[in-house]
Amino acid sequence: MSFDAEKLYNLLPAVHRIRDADQGYPLRQLVEAIAGQTAVLEENLEQLYDNQFVETAAPWALPYLADLLGLRGLSGRQTLTRNPRAEVGHTVAYRRRKGTAAMLELLAHDVTGWPARAVEFFSRLAVTQNVNHVRPDNQAFTSLRSADALEFFTTPFESATRTVEVRRIASGRGKWNIPNVGLFLWRLRAYSLTRSPLVPAQLSNNPDKLHFRFHPLDLDAPLFSLPETEDEIAHLAEPINVPLPITKRMLRGEQLDPAAFPLHPHCFHPSAAYYGQGKSILLESPPAAVGDAPTPIAPQQVVVCDLADLHEDLMHPANVTGWTHENAGVADDLVLLDPQRGRVVFPKDQDPGNPPLATFHHGFSANVGGGEYERVASFVTRTPGISAQVPAAAGNAHSHAKLADALNAVLPALPGTEPPTGLIEITDSGRYGLDFQKLDAGNGQIELRAADGRRPLVRLTPPLAPLEITGKSGGAVTLNGLLLAGAAIKVTGGLGLLRLRHCTLASHLVVQADGTLGSGTPPPCLVVESPGTVIEIENCLLGPMQTGHDVQVRLSNCLIDAHSSGHPALTDAHATDGPARWTLENCTVIGTVDVGVIELASNTIFFSDYVYAQRHQDGCVRFCRVPLGAHVPRRFRCVPTEPGPDIRPMFTSLRFGDPAYGQLGGNCPDAIRRGADDESEMGVFHDLFQPQREAYLRARLQEYLRFGLEAGVFHAS
Repeated sequence: MSFDAEKLYNLLPAVHRIRDADQGYPLRQLVEAIAGQTAVLEENLEQLYDNQFVETAAPWALPYLADLLGLRGLSGRQTLTRNPRAEVGHTVAYRRRKGTAAMLELLAHDVTGWPARAVEFFSRLAVTQNVNHVRPDNQAFTSLRSADALEFFTTPFESATRTVEVRRIASGRGKWNIPNVGLFLWRLRAYSLTRSPLVPAQLSNNPDKLHFRFHPLDLDAPLFSLPETEDEIAHLAEPINVPLPITKRMLRGEQLDPAAFPLHPHCFHPSAAYYGQGKSILLESPPAAVGDAPTPIAPQQVVVCDLADLHEDLMHPANVTGWTHENAGVADDLVLLDPQRGRVVFPKDQDPGNPPLATFHHGFSANVGGGEYERVASFVTRTPGISAQVPAAAGNAHSHAKLADALNAVLPALPGTEPPTGLIEITDSGRYGLDFQKLDAGNGQIELRAADGRRPLVRLTPPLAPLEITGKSGGAVTLNGLLLAGAAIKVTGGLGLLRLRHCTLASHLVVQADGTLGSGTPPPCLVVESPGTVIEIENCLLGPMQTGHDVQVRLSNCLIDAHSSGHPALTDAHATDGPARWTLENCTVIGTVDVGVIELASNTIFFSDYVYAQRHQDGCVRFCRVPLGAHVPRRFRCVPTEPGPDIRPMFTSLRFGDPAYGQLGGNCPDAIRRGADDESEMGVFHDLFQPQREAYLRARLQEYLRFGLEAGVFHAS
């Protein structure tokens, strides 16, 4: 029964309520205090009841429920990467199906939070078969004519058989043996972009009206599948259930009608499992007028193709003149799609100012650099003095069609608001140009952000002129959830604070016509000339940075990429009076570092040929990878130790746009993979706690493996 103050007060006799009214309601105030405490007690009783069930129990109660089941070693700490609730809830199911492949797969998913696939290697051995139990699919030789079977060769989904190898699976090298069971984990996630405008490809250095790319920066990048949830506990994961790069063979569905297209018997429409509303990929025609909805392009209008580059001059491969579809002769009324490169060709010219839209998924490791993931906790402005939205919405007087119009509406009105706070929010994942040359916050606070669950591209124009952000000592500017390209950012004047949260600064990237990135020394993407400014950068991907004197820079969970360990990444003016002071936590720095003071560097990878701090008596470098010969402050448990061999990080990829960009490879030394202060990995992906997940899974496997079996954990991505 719920008790509120009004209900309790009405239970009193009328004579007391009349007398209480004559005296100014002191009794009512007492009843309100009693009702407040009653509500607290009532809530506590409800929570005690909820704590008896795994689905509703508080995190602190989960270890106690686990103890009742005999599940040891469970922590009540619930993180973004691991939730023990599923493990406790499935413990009884684990024990009922102990030792089965489906059970081990479910355990791996619940413990690590990653999609998993269990493989019993003894079923894939090429052995002499018993004639009473013939397995027709178990063949000693793989047919080279079976393209579907070869599509997943060397992956967890392959069907080929192997001969026995005697290396132990626990070493991570041996697989194919009778007692071996492998658990393959996908560390990459599929991140969505909803109704993102397709980008005209720069063929022969000119924008094209037929050729488009999915990536907002006109890069070639594979499209990923959106994993479908498995409905049955006994089901083993299939390719549709894990985040995989979509290949042309995976995407193909219904074959083109031979009667309509007799010359193209091997062309296919996209599969309904991957293409359509709520699926991995969807193409839409742009709305004809403002306020109209985009029109989905039906799968019968799309053909899966190989859209490779064509070169007229083989001596200059960067001069791309077209894509190979031009010689394919497919019908003129079909849209051609290449999921492996992220390319599209339309049958008719499209308007570059109002291009077709694409909803698709791309791969990445973590919530860094912006994306359609939850970012509400990082928002600064909650109750703005003045606000504006982009794009324009019907019936909303505060929305604008252009980003510059929204800024022009907010900035002049900022001094007259109380508090002097302005908010500009982009409510979709579109593409916007910003021809602002100077953003002056004065003593106010400005936040330019993407709405939660959105990741727009903001291209600064003109490209050679940086966006100047200025203000006074009480001013603050925040950029949140944006992909910024086209030009660098320069901080001038006396701005008090600049925040960058969940942003990608891509002005240092040079995209070539073939969809690859150019080489060379990149220019700085962030230049700070304002003395006394505090720069706070969190969960960002950015290029080189350059600061002046008397600046404080705080970076956390960031990747700073200068394209090479020998190019400048972090530099400052080395002022004797008031030098710049740097703090780096959980960062990966690719490039040289030449700064005044490193106040603190913690759990950071310096993939650098040269690291120099002018004042090595100030600050501390702890649990970092620092090159030999670096001139840095006092070290604490850094690698490599002196004297000793150089321990270098090994990355899966250092190419921007690659799904595994910045990810530590499986062959990376353990001194780096487990070298942080909490035994997690150093670098930008420290907060994923990947070593802890793997270690906990290995410990749990010992309880559920059948007698005589051995298990190994492998990274499928």
